[in-house]
Amino acid sequence: MFKKIDILEILPQRPPFVMVDELTDYSDLQSTCCLTVRPDNVFCDDGELAPAGLVEHIAQTCAARLGYYNRFILKKPVRLGFIGEVKDLDIVRLPRQGERIDTTVTVVQEIFDVTLVSAEVRSGTETIATTNLKIAQGSPLS
Repeated sequence: MFKKIDILEILPQRPPFVMVDELTDYSDLQSTCCLTVRPDNVFCDDGELAPAGLVEHIAQTCAARLGYYNRFILKKPVRLGFIGEVKDLDIVRLPRQGERIDTTVTVVQEIFDVTLVSAEVRSGTETIATTNLKIAQGSPLS
């Protein structure tokens, strides 16, 4: 059963580069994280989350899923991760300052330490972005 935890327990990133507020749902093949776009976010530009920030938020949603899996299921350290590929990125619109976004990543395929996911970013019921990411896990954090 999924439990809510401090996001910094499962992410290798540290402020000011944390782009998720909370892991809100977890299962073996699908996880969801949320983020409220704040004006002090390093990727906030002219009142919107820049495209690079949106991609980083999606990648950190993947990192939160893998971090939760490593830490709480395998009982191992959180591992570094790297974006291997961003494919078919479709941004309908950028999230605005003060807006909460919820991103769901769904595992398409896992081979060794590489995970291919599809991602959907929503604001309420509106889908504002979709993409496919390839994430490679690196070495454990000490």
